Amino acid sequence: MGSYAKGRRLEYRVKRVLESWGYFVVRCAGSKPVDLVAIKDGKAILVEVKSRNYLKPDEREKLRKIQETSGAEIWLAFPGDDVGPQIRPFLP
Repeated sequence: MGSYAKGRRLEYRVKRVLESWGYFVVRCAGSKPVDLVAIKDGKAILVEVKSRNYLKPDEREKLRKIQETSGAEIWLAFPGDDVGPQIRPFLP
């Protein structure tokens, strides 16, 4: 399976987890500017899904700018274990 297919599969896993937490989730086409938008109780959260457990400096800077510009909270999601993906707030 190629990296695009793996990434897409992980995005859908994260989407299902967020939906189980009561969020309405939209997957963004082409990963622009983030992968998922999750909405609950009138609050939107932007979610970046990564297939590895770290961010490169340029990726971190991109998310910091999006967070600063939008005022929205950003979460990161990484592959997890058998229980499911790790999903946590982005800390610049």
